[in-house]
Amino acid sequence: MAGMQNSDIIIAINKNPDAPIFEVADYGIIGDLYKVIPQLIEEWDNVEAAYDVNAV
Repeated sequence: MAGMQNSDIIIAINKNPDAPIFEVADYGIIGDLYKVIPQLIEEWDNVEAAYDVNAV
């Protein structure tokens, strides 16, 4: 796939479970990009907040 030759990790998000990107991705998420990304950001923020609280 173009532009990913030097990538350490490839994460694919696609509604189509048979999308070719999943053949080269290290991690794959089947879903709508515009729904998945906000959920990932929210979880990241939750984990980050929990880490900050525990670091005190």
